[in-house]
Amino acid sequence: MNKFLLVICTFFLFSKSFSQSVNFDSATSLQIKNAVDAYDHFTDGNAAIYNGQEYIYYSFLMEGDPYFITGNLTIGWVKYKNRMYDSLLMLYDVARNMVVIASQYNLKKIALENDFIDSFHLSGHTFIALKEDHQQNLYNSGYYDLLYNGHVQLLARRIKTLNPTIKVSAVVTVFLTKDHFYIFKDGIYYLVSNKKDVFKVFQDKNHELKKRLRKEHLKFRRKTFENTLVQSVAFYDQLTH
Repeated sequence: MNKFLLVICTFFLFSKSFSQSVNFDSATSLQIKNAVDAYDHFTDGNAAIYNGQEYIYYSFLMEGDPYFITGNLTIGWVKYKNRMYDSLLMLYDVARNMVVIASQYNLKKIALENDFIDSFHLSGHTFIALKEDHQQNLYNSGYYDLLYNGHVQLLARRIKTLNPTIKVSAVVTVFLTKDHFYIFKDGIYYLVSNKKDVFKVFQDKNHELKKRLRKEHLKFRRKTFENTLVQSVAFYDQLTH
């Protein structure tokens, strides 16, 4: 398989390099087209995305991990260079802010270039790339987990930081997890860290929102904060639209 792909790639590159300076006859042109079609077939039309730096795993002792949900490869999709690529084997290294895909042939892992990623989806979560915009009250560029997408939006910026710690005469790197939540409303991103922040953003419907939360037995506790936040944003959206 690899030898076949090498031949195809070589033929493809040859055709790209010389097609503008050489007038091929119809038979040769057909051969080139067939070669390119075969190359696309064996790469599922995704050849362009398998072009980036090799992803290198961490080489030190770790406690926890740097990944979003799992370090195992899972099926997902990426919108890359304005093109959608689906059914990819991928993972998200939160600590390094890297979206990683694996070749389906040799499982070599490739870190995609952040500048070309518009959005990606894995493990049931869709991340969108946002640029820093002070007018919208957004001060950090990066990938944001789109937790609710309606007339108002709820997003989470997932963060994992490395904290070297000495344990039993060995240095172990502990990954510390922190999530920053944002409500996007009326063109502004509001950072919300507690229920006071939430009710301030939704002050026009505080009474109805509090009543609904009591009815559903939802509280803004640390372990349930994200779920309660998602429900609160959804309730507010229902109340106002």
